[in-house]
Amino acid sequence: MSDTQIMKSPGEDNPALTESQVIALRDVPDSVRKAPEMAGEPISVIGETLHFKGELSAGEDLVIEGRVEGTINQGKCCLTVKPKGQIIANVNATKIFIEGKVTGDLSATVSVTVRESGVVEGNIVAPRVAITEGAMFNGNIRMRNPRDAGDA
Repeated sequence: MSDTQIMKSPGEDNPALTESQVIALRDVPDSVRKAPEMAGEPISVIGETLHFKGELSAGEDLVIEGRVEGTINQGKCCLTVKPKGQIIANVNATKIFIEGKVTGDLSATVSVTVRESGVVEGNIVAPRVAITEGAMFNGNIRMRNPRDAGDA
């Protein structure tokens, strides 16, 4: 893979790109890069300086490094909140990984993991829940059978 990848808007037919449309791969933060086994799978990133308010839903994995307020529906995808990420929202996803701060309820069909730097103020509903030593959690946990995923 080259040191530069080209990113274009969907439906853009003009092959001539301006310098602002070209991103050097070396300039993409390590926290955003995917592990080799995940290469080729779509992922969206909400960067550190982005503040989103409203209903957010996606058909691909989502990494939040900025701030999101409202609701997040990831359906059959994963959500990762990086250490500087902040969520004030109720979240539905397949897998949820928290390294930042979340105020709201988390519902996952597979698992919720709150890592050492994570802070969660809200309830968790999932078949598997892991809270790493050092993480902060204030709420209730309801562990459900994976077959009851539709019953949140």
